[in-house]
Amino acid sequence: MEIRKSFSKRANTYDEQSFIQQDVNKRLLNRLRLIKHSQSNVLEIGSGTGKLSCDIINEYPDVNLISMDLSLEMLKKHKLKNPETNCLVGNAENPPFNYLSFDTILSSLTLHWCNISSDIFYRFYNLLKPNGLLLFSVAGPDTFSEFRKLSNNISQKLRFHPLMDMHYYGDFLLEAHFKDPVVDSEKIVLEFETFDELLKSIRYTGTNITSSLGSQYFGKTEYKALKESMYNASSNSYELTYEIIYGYALKPNKTLGKSGNLIQIKEVKK
Repeated sequence: MEIRKSFSKRANTYDEQSFIQQDVNKRLLNRLRLIKHSQSNVLEIGSGTGKLSCDIINEYPDVNLISMDLSLEMLKKHKLKNPETNCLVGNAENPPFNYLSFDTILSSLTLHWCNISSDIFYRFYNLLKPNGLLLFSVAGPDTFSEFRKLSNNISQKLRFHPLMDMHYYGDFLLEAHFKDPVVDSEKIVLEFETFDELLKSIRYTGTNITSSLGSQYFGKTEYKALKESMYNASSNSYELTYEIIYGYALKPNKTLGKSGNLIQIKEVKK
């Protein structure tokens, strides 16, 4: 799988360049602090090298946490940070767990790499216990908006992974029967002193996945145009914008019967 290969290849350089990932991790953890619910059994999907998982354990030392990622190489780096951590190689689109296994499912900047539909959220719904929490962040379509300044022939060579608009996530959560989903977004702009530093932040974190098509090369004129599109003269820096979408929803303490009516969970278990 192309995505797994890309992230595995960058496992050694990921932490030193994952500026946006670490910042969003902190913001997601801040949101978790504001939500009152059980955090006994937690699944992190797309745990990477384990920065968010380590922060969760420091914040909630009694938590039973499983850190799942598609890349074995990323999880090896995680294990070096915390040998006691419970790591598992797994696919976010089909997590290998029994129903009603977790109080909380967290995912930071991972799900936009998946085939997103209501199906994947319904799988998360089934994994959660009643009143369980799903909290996630993904990249939105205004990510890397600087590249829109480029001509079509250059931008087509970039072929970045397509990203969904915020309202789709809200619709998918409702279709998966989650209760009162909340979806919002914000833009974060990273500033770099040099263009090379900006490129490293993309290349060395594995986030430069585009498509399965052959490699495309840039001529000197195209490269210059690419560089100029990222430069902000007022700050004398090269900028990279990320749109970050946050989603939050709870599994209700009821489920749907064949008739479509809500049934108490305790009745289903009889």
